[in-house]
Amino acid sequence: MGSGKNKIVFFGTSGICIPFLESLRSQFDVDLIITQPDAYGGRKKKLIEPAVKQYAISNKIQFIQPEKLNREIAGIIKERDPVIGVVISYGKFIPGKIFRVPEFNTVNVHFSLLPELRGAAPYQRAIEMGLNRTGITIFEIAYQMDAGDIWSRKEFHILPEDTSESLSERMGREGAPFLTKTLKSIIKKELKREPQEHIHATLAKSVSKEEGRITWDLTAEEIYNKFRAFYPWPGVSFYSGEKKITIKNMNISREKSKLSPGTIVSLSKECLKVCSGDGSIVNIYSILPQGKKEMTPYTYSLGNKIPEKLD
Repeated sequence: MGSGKNKIVFFGTSGICIPFLESLRSQFDVDLIITQPDAYGGRKKKLIEPAVKQYAISNKIQFIQPEKLNREIAGIIKERDPVIGVVISYGKFIPGKIFRVPEFNTVNVHFSLLPELRGAAPYQRAIEMGLNRTGITIFEIAYQMDAGDIWSRKEFHILPEDTSESLSERMGREGAPFLTKTLKSIIKKELKREPQEHIHATLAKSVSKEEGRITWDLTAEEIYNKFRAFYPWPGVSFYSGEKKITIKNMNISREKSKLSPGTIVSLSKECLKVCSGDGSIVNIYSILPQGKKEMTPYTYSLGNKIPEKLD
């Protein structure tokens, strides 16, 4: 390109990558983007382009979507002669024949304070667990998942009202310049890597759609944490008869009940109160019934019978 900036190769797929790409492009030549192939998804099973692909097209950046990261891809990267590789939310394991190609190898941005919560859903699991802090770890990719030496870490507070959406947005916004600063320090050889304490490693497994169904035996706090963790996807839901109902807005009540979990405590124009584990109560303010628009539980009840106890 003749920009005079150091070339980097970027691996990423999801929307959380975009603020990082924006920051990287201010200091580096993002010479090649590697992203996942288009995949069928959504309610109508349409072919969906990854957010990173859309960004590459909009900004006229060279990109490829390989099915496998093989020797051919390693050759393509080598031809570009990048100073360093960057991986963020790519979705596939990067093999040694790939991560060793750039001059300073390849780093991964992981959304936890490693070695805590290695795996596919670190900040979602942090919220679900009720933690009040998480972070970003920039580490050098190794042969074991999320186990490489650490270059730098940045801590983030998890606010009581944070959802996965709000937390990831904040981590992207504030983490992007932190990544750019870290990369510059790596290239200038101003940083030293620190090995992870593997004995303290924990796992954050990927979130499945089935996890969104509410188990009313859980406490109100546990249900609310799941709501925050699984917002916007897959969401938390319950069934009224055969109809799936997704909760769009809820919180924890200060009241207590002696009713069994899942039993309706009260329904008003303001909210639906449902008993959960240990007599705790959740307040449900807004719902999305399957095949309908978002509405209050009271509005829904005008045309649909809500059972005394929810499944």
